[in-house]
Amino acid sequence: MKFRSFALTDIGLARPENEDSFLCNDPYQVYAVADGIGGLPSGGQASQMAVAVLEQIMARHPVGGAIDYQRTLEEINEKVFLLGRVLSPQFGIGSTLTFAHLIGVKLHITHVGDSCALRLRSKVLEQLTTDHTIESELRERGARGESMSLLLENRNALTRCIGQPPPLLGNCTKHTVLPHDRYLLCSDGITRFVAMAEIEEIVERAANPESAVRTLIDWANERGGLDNSTVVGLFFD
Repeated sequence: MKFRSFALTDIGLARPENEDSFLCNDPYQVYAVADGIGGLPSGGQASQMAVAVLEQIMARHPVGGAIDYQRTLEEINEKVFLLGRVLSPQFGIGSTLTFAHLIGVKLHITHVGDSCALRLRSKVLEQLTTDHTIESELRERGARGESMSLLLENRNALTRCIGQPPPLLGNCTKHTVLPHDRYLLCSDGITRFVAMAEIEEIVERAANPESAVRTLIDWANERGGLDNSTVVGLFFD
């Protein structure tokens, strides 16, 4: 099945530094978004190392071959954690990481943090990942009937990230790609400022992944550009 890809990151209009990173590697068919945690030092270095180590791991494996995604996540986390011990011994450093690896018609998605993977199929947009935030975790507990309280100022705090002390457990899922599927990997600089219904419409109307990616980033900036924004798009024909 043929596909087209495009990726772009933008500093936005308010932040002094772009702490997002991405990977868009068609030869290895691996794609990633990493968002350095702004509340910690050296977020940009954390996200850069996360995608660099991912690319190094993919280069060690035959193209088109499966890998151990949880072990890959653990190796990336260990490298970023050790870098944090050097750059910020007191606080550490951290990043989100959401990456997709295409093998035939199977898209393997590995995820930690609050970046996300989205799929448009038959004109319906679906989020394929779950945010690892306090708000999301408490919502799940509430669905199980547990009574939980939530302070608004803490609702977006991450419960898991790349760079945390090991062990780190991520979410690893596998999806069958169908003709005309469209996938996005996004940092929260997109999803916090562009509603899901708007993303759905933009991706559906886009003639190619570059158009969708650039439009999403433009919309985030038009709404203040308060965060870095990064998108990787995959359109299957």
